[in-house]
Amino acid sequence: MSAINGVMMQYFHWYIPPDGNLWNELKDRAKELADVGVTSIWLPPAYKGTGGGYDVGYGVYDMFDLGEFDQKGSVRTKYGTKDEYVAAVKAVQEYGIRVYADVVLNHKLGADEPEEVEATPYNPDDRNQPIDDMQTIKVWTHFTFPGRKGKYSEQEWHWWHFNAVDYNAYDEGENAVYLFKDKSFEDEVDLEKGNFDYLMGCNLDMTHPEVRDELKRWGEWFIDTTGVDGFRFDAVKHVQAGFFPEWLQHCRDHAGRSLFAVGEYWSDEIEALHHFIEATGGDVLLFDAPLHYNFSTASKQGNDYDMRQIFDDTLVQDQPALAVTLV
Repeated sequence: MSAINGVMMQYFHWYIPPDGNLWNELKDRAKELADVGVTSIWLPPAYKGTGGGYDVGYGVYDMFDLGEFDQKGSVRTKYGTKDEYVAAVKAVQEYGIRVYADVVLNHKLGADEPEEVEATPYNPDDRNQPIDDMQTIKVWTHFTFPGRKGKYSEQEWHWWHFNAVDYNAYDEGENAVYLFKDKSFEDEVDLEKGNFDYLMGCNLDMTHPEVRDELKRWGEWFIDTTGVDGFRFDAVKHVQAGFFPEWLQHCRDHAGRSLFAVGEYWSDEIEALHHFIEATGGDVLLFDAPLHYNFSTASKQGNDYDMRQIFDDTLVQDQPALAVTLV
């Protein structure tokens, strides 16, 4: 963060009104936030989600649309327009507050056209267990971004840019994760459910060179456009861990400056967090989810909780320099 033991503020929550005013509100409150000691701001995903002006931002549709194009029923996002976002970032930075953008590199939702592909259905609770033979399925995986019309990037996304979905239009009632033909679930992900690569929507295939290259191009464009100081990576337990330092270093080289990064690895298994840190070379800090769980337990047990145990099996106990605590 901007200072050792600085204060990062999550400047949003899931249920804020979808009135498009968040970016303007942040701009107006920049001095107030600095005065009370906030040293960095974590902002929600700024790009267009499948829910248009109502999407919190995690239903990723078009990462190149920051509230500029008429897509998904709205030009602005839930939080405002592209120009308002850029202005808010600059206003906050003028008061010495660093700005971290929420980035989702795991999935996409809200495709524009369907495609057919062969896939094998797997048990959603055990991704090592197929539940039927390979079959032809109909999936919404073709992203054309008609409102943007190729501005900033001409790449369209097809089924081969993903490795799995959980919806088949030919069998809507089937509860399965469909692994595409000649694809595999990623390594270097959490082992919950056997393999927790797949989370939702169209799961990005991080082994595909066009996927990796497009995400790096987007990173360059996003930094040039917004000037943010770093990133909060969403759902890192579901993404090939090694891609994060690769992507981050690419962005740092392009920007010619340091960029902060913290990941959301939501697990109470401290060893899983250690494994991610090892796989990323300590380049991405992590929120201390195990400490959060300890606080939750303490709040429920009240006077019966032994506060001497509060730091047991936490990241702040084992690797404090890489821990971001949260309340």
